[in-house]
Amino acid sequence: MLDRAAELRADYDLLGKALRAAEGSAAAAIARERRLIGAELEKLEVSEEVPLVQKLAVKRAASKSSRPPARRRKSR
Repeated sequence: MLDRAAELRADYDLLGKALRAAEGSAAAAIARERRLIGAELEKLEVSEEVPLVQKLAVKRAASKSSRPPARRRKSR
């Protein structure tokens, strides 16, 4: 997934440079492609974050012990 995101990011940057020099219908086509790539990048970035959160939640659930927490003595 990271390779795909890196490739899309490079294409997105190249299209940004090309957009500066483009005019008319060429600029419109480049802008459209750039929007499509941006949407795809957003999907990839979100999909990478969600599994990480899910993995952390599983680790937390697995680390809980079956015994109750120890009581602490109150200082007087």
